[in-house]
Amino acid sequence: MEFGETSSIIISLILGGLLTILFDNIFVIAFIGFISTYMVKKESKSFIIGVIAALLFAILNFFGGMILTPNIPTYIAENIQFDPMNFVLGFIVTCILAGILGFIGGFIAEKAYKRINPEEFENYY
Repeated sequence: MEFGETSSIIISLILGGLLTILFDNIFVIAFIGFISTYMVKKESKSFIIGVIAALLFAILNFFGGMILTPNIPTYIAENIQFDPMNFVLGFIVTCILAGILGFIGGFIAEKAYKRINPEEFENYY
């Protein structure tokens, strides 16, 4: 099955949300990059789709983690304050790592699809 860019990103985000329950987020982000790139139509198959899907998932996961509070004792929670420098730095590092993992997953999917279906890409070279 081949989908458009938006559909493949949305499907991979939903699948990633379900896989987050079972696996670690690093594996899930790379898998999202792979799935979103592999499901897109061959005319627009590029690792950029995987990077975009991984970044969207990481941003949603980052802000979801800001809403859900961790289970820590109250005497520690009372002393915690918002630190804008660490917040921005954490967001930037999260986006960079998600972009790298999405690139890896998307690149593998793009190369795998071209290796599995070489006859479809003969006229593109």
